[in-house]
Amino acid sequence: MPPESTTTTICLVRHGETDWNRNNRYQGWADTPLNATGLAQAKLVAQVIAGESWDAIVSSPLARAFQTAQAIADASPELGHIEQDPDLRERGYGEAEGLTLAEREARWEGPDWPGLEPWEVMAQRANAALERIARRHAGKRVLVVSHGGLMNAVLTSISGGDVGSGITVILNTARTTLLHDASDWTIETVTDVSHLEMAVR
Repeated sequence: MPPESTTTTICLVRHGETDWNRNNRYQGWADTPLNATGLAQAKLVAQVIAGESWDAIVSSPLARAFQTAQAIADASPELGHIEQDPDLRERGYGEAEGLTLAEREARWEGPDWPGLEPWEVMAQRANAALERIARRHAGKRVLVVSHGGLMNAVLTSISGGDVGSGITVILNTARTTLLHDASDWTIETVTDVSHLEMAVR
């Protein structure tokens, strides 16, 4: 028998669209559900994943992420129970949640406002969550359903700023694949949305 792989594959999947996404409102920890477009996107990415081999699925507990994870798990019942990790939540935007950028700027000048989670704090919990998942599922292939801001923070940390926050646009249900070997992370693919492109052909 071939030796078991020591490389853990993590596929980050952003949640499907919500009405607040469509209206460009800060979501953060608000528990917004998927809209009809988001539910359709979740089914599309679930169909692609069902044709692949994955061992486990972990999700942010926020509704928009968990609904996306549920669509994936429904199409791939071999994944079993959806694990939840609160550290996979989006960055907390405090009192700006529910506001548009223009509304937020009209209330508070500058880049800070009440309740905003510091970027560094969000990045630290995101990276810690992925380390835990990689250790718990060492050598396996794991789907992680989360949020755009958090995924960009992870990409920034791994790439040293070559991709990620302020650079990379992560569309709804985009897939980013990471490899973890011992203590090292590498980026295999970034923001794959081929499942959405195929749907509009």
